[in-house]
Amino acid sequence: LKTISGRNTQPIMCQGYRSVLPRKMNLRSLFLCGLIFSMTPEPVMSTSRRGDAHSKNNNDMGGNGNEVIIGDCFSPDDTTNNDSLGEFTCEDSLTLSTSQEKWNWEPTSSSHPCNILRLSQSELLRAFGPLGVPNLYPHPLVIRPDNYDSQNEATINNNYIGRNRHFANMTTLEHLPLNFPPNFNVTLTGSDSLSTHRRIINLSQYLSEMLDANKDIDRPGETLPDEFGNETWYLFGETFTKEWAEFLQHYNLPTCQSCTPLHRQQSMIALSFGIGNIGSGVQWHLHGPGFSETIHGRKHWVLYPPQSIPVYKMEYASRHWMENVYPNLEDWNDQDVKMELKHDEEFLKMWKRVSAKQRHFDGMMGNENESIDEIEEQGPSNKKPWECTINAGEMIYFPDGWHHATINLERYTVFVSSFTTEHN
Repeated sequence: LKTISGRNTQPIMCQGYRSVLPRKMNLRSLFLCGLIFSMTPEPVMSTSRRGDAHSKNNNDMGGNGNEVIIGDCFSPDDTTNNDSLGEFTCEDSLTLSTSQEKWNWEPTSSSHPCNILRLSQSELLRAFGPLGVPNLYPHPLVIRPDNYDSQNEATINNNYIGRNRHFANMTTLEHLPLNFPPNFNVTLTGSDSLSTHRRIINLSQYLSEMLDANKDIDRPGETLPDEFGNETWYLFGETFTKEWAEFLQHYNLPTCQSCTPLHRQQSMIALSFGIGNIGSGVQWHLHGPGFSETIHGRKHWVLYPPQSIPVYKMEYASRHWMENVYPNLEDWNDQDVKMELKHDEEFLKMWKRVSAKQRHFDGMMGNENESIDEIEEQGPSNKKPWECTINAGEMIYFPDGWHHATINLERYTVFVSSFTTEHN
């Protein structure tokens, strides 16, 4: 109750449970989400294959009754839905030996694809006006600084060139501990889909462990695909103490209609600070809308829209999915990318033509704008997800209810996520 009263606002994540998440998040639905989530039993652990999967009747929780728990995997029922993303089952996990030199998906690669619409800060303002991204915008966006140039030396070296240069200087590996009292403790979470475990540790100790992870097998500062999420400690999501609040006051918020100084003053936006090493990240989950900006390093995002439920193993970190499932999915071809970007651009133009007042009225009356819906639901099915690498100084907008997972790509990756409270 303290969380939803407007004080000490924290993001409530209905992680791994699409069926209980309302389509549009507000304070009431956040509470409902948290209430239902707390009542939802843990997935049954099993080694059964797809044929032995047991149905889960979730009609009482607002679901469609067609979702299945496959061991500890969460996926659509194959008998009623043919849009399952991949043929991965719980028992089909193929992990690589830690001595193997080349992975199926190499996080440090500089050539990961991006099929999400990218806008510069100026293009964003021209598209949406001075307040920036509108409330409950339904498509992901990547926002980059105006001075971003892929051929620029600073960009090539992945140096920060965005709006938060002072904050970037504060958060270098050398300067970060100086922002906190000596022997400052942080709370780490597991990297599994539900972030079920907690560990309290000194900040300096965490940085040392993170940078030296797997050093003994010549993979220093790297989280491997076969490591369990509840054994992969991660600084993210537990940064809401007084010390963190004072520290995050130095961070400039994204440009959005729910990111104003008033929203910040009234605790209607929650900031979360994170640090990870190569291959670390949180397994597939979903929650309300927001932004995530990379301050140091690079961070790769993969997303599916609400109607497309990815199949994954909840107890592993996200790199496990990238290693074992992602390579087996069909690639987007050039035409797919062009069509999706075209649809995004058309939707952007149409969004501007249909006033926010009219969209609100249509929503209250149960009306649907067919032309908008047609564009919104475009995109290849049974293929790899929407994805993009977010470099230092760039940020991603993730829409309400979109499934997503993240993978850090550098030994010292720093990021800030802004969880917004949005209404039409």
